[in-house]
Amino acid sequence: MKKIFSLFIPCLLVVFTNTIAQTRGILPLTGIQYSYEGISAKYIDVTIDGATLTNNRIPANKEFVVKLQLPNGFTEDASKKIYPAAEVNYLSIKKQLLTPAVNLLKDNERTGFASNAQKEIPLKLMLRSEWLKYETECLVQIKYYDLKSKKQMLVLFPVTIAPATEALSVTKFTTNIATSDLSLGLSSGLKMNNAEIMIDTTIRVSPKTAYLSIEINNITGTSMTEVLGGKNTFWVYDDKLNEIKIAEKFLKKVGGSMEDNLVNYTMKIPFRDKTDLKKGYTIRYRWESTDHKKIIDIVSTK
Repeated sequence: MKKIFSLFIPCLLVVFTNTIAQTRGILPLTGIQYSYEGISAKYIDVTIDGATLTNNRIPANKEFVVKLQLPNGFTEDASKKIYPAAEVNYLSIKKQLLTPAVNLLKDNERTGFASNAQKEIPLKLMLRSEWLKYETECLVQIKYYDLKSKKQMLVLFPVTIAPATEALSVTKFTTNIATSDLSLGLSSGLKMNNAEIMIDTTIRVSPKTAYLSIEINNITGTSMTEVLGGKNTFWVYDDKLNEIKIAEKFLKKVGGSMEDNLVNYTMKIPFRDKTDLKKGYTIRYRWESTDHKKIIDIVSTK
């Protein structure tokens, strides 16, 4: 008979939107915030040396690329061309300007791009040490806009400046996590079944609090020991993407079959008072192995 092990452990809070179809939200892995105002995209990712960045830590003086995947909403002219612009600002964490704004697509203002060939808009960026000075965090603010209309899209990428000696957290492959409520989830280094996501108001540890419950069964590529030893982080935002500090504890339940190396993982994330029925809270949860090579990152809006 196979032995099934299960542990339910309260974890201390480590504080910091949903699907890309929404007009405003937060993305997994990088924590990029976006706001659609007529222009949208299937996804926004960040790459370094051709690999996908899986966190927001970037060293100074290192080129990285922000890619707007399958952009939509730009106005076509009679020759089936579109005319996008991308204004980039580098800001301190207090939103003080570090550099003047610049349109990185200025060379194409007159010629435009063939709309049927524009599958992505890549921007090559770099955080120069002379701009940063003593900043340990900064914001990369990008405004994509249409030169033929008033439509635009706003992107805010919060970056932590990593030491030059720190290994980059990147991957060649990410996997979409199928979720029961169409929440946006990505993983790296793991395989798993669907994530069941719902609101749980039955937790007795904090009886006045509503929790976001995430249950993932049959995770392969890890072990119960590795999951228990990994880092758990979550962030909660209001409907305007202002971060909310949460004092209640995060809860997790880890179980599975040691013989088959299958892990079942349930997370309970506090995000609002039970009596608060206001919609639009965005909850982001991230689990990361100690070697930073295995990741679960899910963003849900409730």
